[in-house]
Amino acid sequence: MIKSNLFLLPNLITISRLICIPLIVGFYLSGLDELRFLSFIIFLYASISDFIDGYLARKLDQITMIGKILDPIADKLLVILTFMLFMTADFIYNITILGIMIITAREIIVMTMREIFAHQGIQIDVIRLSKVKTAMQFTALILLFITSLFAREIPFMLLLTNGLVTIAAAFSLITLISYMRNIYTILKIKI
Repeated sequence: MIKSNLFLLPNLITISRLICIPLIVGFYLSGLDELRFLSFIIFLYASISDFIDGYLARKLDQITMIGKILDPIADKLLVILTFMLFMTADFIYNITILGIMIITAREIIVMTMREIFAHQGIQIDVIRLSKVKTAMQFTALILLFITSLFAREIPFMLLLTNGLVTIAAAFSLITLISYMRNIYTILKIKI
């Protein structure tokens, strides 16, 4: 059953994630190590909240239309803006920059397509592989924070971090293709 109450716990957690995004970006861009670390802590909360709000919504039977709209927007904004923080980091490889651009483009395309179809009364469901993609993206972002804060001189961490961003980009591309196939199938049925 879909409910419409904005102030249910899962929705409040989603809203808190939206509030976290400018704090993450602002604190990280401050250049101060203490605030960058705080940015990382807030990002960890936001990442965990992404999994908690969906779980609680299902467990407590508190799935709402506003939650179905806000949750993917919060997720995509968190991923896009946080990845953007590291685009010019001195420990990022060129292939990793390309990976970040692929991830960003995928998130923007999927968010846009969902909005377009939502206005036509068509819901594009999340595909299962997207859960893996999201986990890979958040893990890559955690490594980007750790590397930038503590391990930028450790060759293994540089390789691991850049490699994981590239793998996350590959998953992003695969899920984008799956979404486009789903959209094509939906359009064929509607026509």
